[in-house]
Amino acid sequence: MKKLSFLVVFAALFAFSCKKDVVLATVVSTSLAGEWRWVSSTGGIAGTTITPTSAGYERKLILTSDFKFSRYKSTVLEKSGTYEITKAKSIYRTELVDFIKFSDGTSLVIMSQPADELSLAENTYDGFSVIYQRIKK
Repeated sequence: MKKLSFLVVFAALFAFSCKKDVVLATVVSTSLAGEWRWVSSTGGIAGTTITPTSAGYERKLILTSDFKFSRYKSTVLEKSGTYEITKAKSIYRTELVDFIKFSDGTSLVIMSQPADELSLAENTYDGFSVIYQRIKK
């Protein structure tokens, strides 16, 4: 009887914890949905900052609420596919943080996401951080 009670409690906890992760990912995904214009990238050993002006091109990231993405360099589509929001360890914080993982293998830490700005960073010490600004329609 004790084994059965333990299994029922364990199964219930497992089921509820999975639903919570799905709900959180959906909420984060919904707030990320939209078109994002690249503002700058900063990082590397030298702490280089790259902007559309210094690079000579613009970038745009489109994220949909159904977990699809498109990346453009100027007006040319570079990559498209799917993405997911996950929680994982990061070099930036001691607690688990949100990552956005793209189907092309790219994985970035979601550093912050106020209403009209998105800050993403590579999870490496000399990696780049990227700032996007929401394109309002």
